[in-house]
Amino acid sequence: MKSSFIFLLLIFAQFSFGQTANAYLAIDQKMAQIPGSSTTSTDAIANYINSNFETETEKIRAAYYWVAENISYDVANMNQPKPQTKAEKISSALKTRKGVCMHYSEVFGDIANKLGIKTFVVSGYTKQLGKIAALSHAWNISKIDGKWYPFDVTWGAGYVKDMVFYKKMNNAYFKSNPTDFLSTHMPYDYMWQLNKKPITNDDFYKDIRESDIIANPYDFNAEINQFEMLSEFEKIEKRIQRIEQVGLKNEFVKAEYNLLKKNLENQKNNNTIPTLELIVAEYNQANKLLSDFINYRNKKFIPLLSDDEIRSKAQIPYDKWLFCQQELAKIVNVSKENLANFNALKKVVASSQKRFQDQLDFVNSYLSKSQADRAATFSPKRR
Repeated sequence: MKSSFIFLLLIFAQFSFGQTANAYLAIDQKMAQIPGSSTTSTDAIANYINSNFETETEKIRAAYYWVAENISYDVANMNQPKPQTKAEKISSALKTRKGVCMHYSEVFGDIANKLGIKTFVVSGYTKQLGKIAALSHAWNISKIDGKWYPFDVTWGAGYVKDMVFYKKMNNAYFKSNPTDFLSTHMPYDYMWQLNKKPITNDDFYKDIRESDIIANPYDFNAEINQFEMLSEFEKIEKRIQRIEQVGLKNEFVKAEYNLLKKNLENQKNNNTIPTLELIVAEYNQANKLLSDFINYRNKKFIPLLSDDEIRSKAQIPYDKWLFCQQELAKIVNVSKENLANFNALKKVVASSQKRFQDQLDFVNSYLSKSQADRAATFSPKRR
């Protein structure tokens, strides 16, 4: 994660909750025997784990142990990590066996999800020894046997002191108690607190573990389930709303908030540009077909076609115009960059209704008459 400040990440972090006895020694020993050929991808690692362990706790422990033991913290790039996609982060970490929190969390999350254990990457900031850390952070939450738990493989892998990374397995950040975890880890989005009484950023600074920002107990399980069903645009909207609710306390929160706002604009572009391009193409085609019909009308429908063919010459452009009008009405989210063009297009389409309607009315009037009376429908005045 990015920061303009230098901080000795993880220093003394291993003492935050105190060390716990390793109840997973047999799992760890089995994972230490994984062949090198099974560590070239998260698929291979997940396959090895699935072949050797049965329960969700055993599998998630195996994933935690492998990542913590095999990825070293990249101190040299802790302040300015290279922008990467999820796939690039995973590939880089597996190839170099180095990374920062975003690499640890993406690798762990990808393995866990391939094990069938629902896992999310969570971003936020941390507090160590009572002080807010100068680097933002990323960790995971996973659903084990129907219950959500936080995991921080980065802190579980070791610690940094005097700009040197010391590998030291820490079990305090494996399948942690959410309340204890919240004493050091504050997610930007309060849904990931796994807290029935989510706290604000002010509360986190003051070591308050429960708050009343939500009147009733917060059902984070239901919220997470609902969150998964939302579109990407809706997810970003919800995250922005929740971040606003707990306050833009520091630069980390503000940076995340502004990034989400930017992503929301990008989503608007991604969602609307293809639709707008389709509407413009359909509208241009409608105008061309309407022009063809008017030329045919000016020739008094010569050569003469069947009634259905004559009607379609006016009906098709009208239907295309109507499609454009209806599709424009469905668009509710437009980016600032496209708003002016969108409004101009709406105005043009709306103002052209009479042209399309008049020609369709003429055809319907023409076809409603007897063959003997149709010729009189044409007049010197043209619409």
